[in-house]
Amino acid sequence: PAIVSVLLGASLGSYDYNFEILDYTGIFGGSVLFLILPALMVWQNRYGEDARPLTVKPMFPLGKITLSSLYKAAGTLILEQGLEKIGVFEFFKELFESRTTQ
Repeated sequence: PAIVSVLLGASLGSYDYNFEILDYTGIFGGSVLFLILPALMVWQNRYGEDARPLTVKPMFPLGKITLSSLYKAAGTLILEQGLEKIGVFEFFKELFESRTTQ
């Protein structure tokens, strides 16, 4: 994704787009790589169709509850970062500030 984003930014002729694209790929790629994929691998190993008996105690206690909370944390983080990037928080901040000053 990073190489594609560099080439896309270079083809647009402006390096400002290039840095913005790299910022987006870094945020969402890192969140998927470090938050969603490990929990997904553990879920498949424990509860997938070809799940085998565990030979050691799981590192995450409480099973599905803990793994589900990891998915929720990852989804919340990705949603929060996306909303921040498109300016939703800044819009509501300005909206509430303009209403309190009237």
